[in-house]
Amino acid sequence: MTLSIWRYAHLALALISSLFLVMASVTGAILAIDAVQEKMPPYRVANFDQITLAQTIPALKKNFSEISEIDVDHNGFVRLKGFDDEGNEIDNYIDPTTAKVIGKPIEKSAFINWNIALHRSLFLKETGRAAIGIISFLLLLIAISGLALVIQRQRGMRRFFTKVIREYFAQYYHVITGRIILIPVLIIALTGTYLSMARFQLFPEHKATHKEIAAAEDVPAQGNIVDFEVFKNTKLADVKKVEFPFADDPEEFYTLKLTDKEQIVNQFTGKVESEVKYPTTLLLENLSLDLHTGRTNIIWAIILGIACLNILFFIYSGFAITLKRRATKIKNKHKTKDAEYILLVGTENGSTLRFANAIHEQLNA
Repeated sequence: MTLSIWRYAHLALALISSLFLVMASVTGAILAIDAVQEKMPPYRVANFDQITLAQTIPALKKNFSEISEIDVDHNGFVRLKGFDDEGNEIDNYIDPTTAKVIGKPIEKSAFINWNIALHRSLFLKETGRAAIGIISFLLLLIAISGLALVIQRQRGMRRFFTKVIREYFAQYYHVITGRIILIPVLIIALTGTYLSMARFQLFPEHKATHKEIAAAEDVPAQGNIVDFEVFKNTKLADVKKVEFPFADDPEEFYTLKLTDKEQIVNQFTGKVESEVKYPTTLLLENLSLDLHTGRTNIIWAIILGIACLNILFFIYSGFAITLKRRATKIKNKHKTKDAEYILLVGTENGSTLRFANAIHEQLNA
């Protein structure tokens, strides 16, 4: 009885969401390929994880007369925006240790942007985003019900990875691939649901609000940036953005937007004038985005792409199992009280019913 409940729940959820899951899986696989391709340009420098702002900022200030900001993206590429000595605007990827320009930002193609829009909102804006959020939640329920079915089929969690009896192609590989790809699918569904909830502000909204900083009456002497403790202790890998101050203005500060907090830093002394830590909900949102897109790790992006393709196989094999089970359904015109023999049949995927039906027909012949 319990097995039937899980099976019908699994099937009902799949029926409701199948068309949307096909669309999301196809576009998800395409976007996973794009996440891999994004990491191909050689713009990430050697020993990136060891470079500090104390190394980067002096090198940049030495080579560029005016810098507005630097951005560090999820690939570890450092992008500088500012102006050169001739007043020309600069927007390039740079080597953070030498300030050498190593490339120009590449815009996503129209095809990729089209897939992103379809994957996120079905081209229906907020309504579409809500629909995708619901589908993500349904995928989570499908994965959980599928896990319950496998556990019951294998007679316990300890036997989860024991040999599966092969009855036919769809049944066998539905279970085998399901066990292998279960964790990635759960992560895709869970993070997709969380991102949708965050999009609709179901969590407390956060806006970094710094305390008011008193303006200095006199311009302090410029300290050596290399010796600023905050810059020496801040790795470039922990930075999202650094906004630069106008030179020699005591009311202008460095703004450091890190992975877990924001800091306002005095440009003359290196003192941290204000610090605001990001709330857990925002950190979870960023983590969910990384896990959902695979943008931070090429191996994880490949795994996500395989998982998306496997969801398509789940849909095909799941419906194949259902149709095969329905095809073996026995129609018996005889009532129990009129029967001389009663056959009791136990089956998981419907294949045993074929043998029972053959015996039933022979007895009635």
